[in-house]
Amino acid sequence: PPPTMQKQHLRLAAAASLLYAAAGCGMSQLPAAPPARELEIRGTTLLMPGGRGRLTAWQAGGGELREVRATWTVEGDAVSVTSGGVVAARALGPAIVRARYDDFSGVTTVHVVDSVAGTWRGSIAVVDCWQSEPTSPNPCSGRVGLTAPLVLRVTQSASADLNDNLRAAVDVFTPPASGSFVGAVDSSGLFFLDGYIERGLDGLRGAVNLRWQRDGDRLVPWTLNARGDDRIDVGLSVRAGGVHTPFVESWQLSPMTR
Repeated sequence: PPPTMQKQHLRLAAAASLLYAAAGCGMSQLPAAPPARELEIRGTTLLMPGGRGRLTAWQAGGGELREVRATWTVEGDAVSVTSGGVVAARALGPAIVRARYDDFSGVTTVHVVDSVAGTWRGSIAVVDCWQSEPTSPNPCSGRVGLTAPLVLRVTQSASADLNDNLRAAVDVFTPPASGSFVGAVDSSGLFFLDGYIERGLDGLRGAVNLRWQRDGDRLVPWTLNARGDDRIDVGLSVRAGGVHTPFVESWQLSPMTR
């Protein structure tokens, strides 16, 4: 896909996957249209120490949202908030921020997180491979049992709106299939990256959703997959006879270290 379309797809995938993960780990979800008598809070929800951002409050009425001048309060020591909604990081951890305007109110969680930037290294093992409709040649031939390196080169923003504070260049396999990923890390340690890998040699390509939980200096695999926390299913395709043949692999993720 064109670069602009790829970026749009990555941001949509990142937002959707975090919304899915939030249901299982307690991370604040993306804002939806507020019900009556509630304010929608928009703005910075992810900060690094020393980072600053701003929150705004929006009131629904007449089928529209309008920004209102709310009164702000905060619970917890992680951030401070001014009367204008400016939030500043003070300590690692989550803080509950509330807005009030007349008899309308809203709430969000702001996370202060330390740095996860750098090069993380680990591996994947292909534990299963299948096609919904068998083809010849079979793209799964010889792939089960394959172990391959996984490398993440991560950068992190000091402040981010919603759930979007990470960027990463990801390489997997040898020779590598590579891609640009977006994601987030929050104060609970949930770490995710979503993106698209591609390799010119054989046309191997596909969307990949990676999940870990931070454990000190390691990233430990975490998913909602009932088969185990270290496995993900990845839809791929490979070029064969001038066309791309789809297949699905189950990857076992290792812990990552930097």
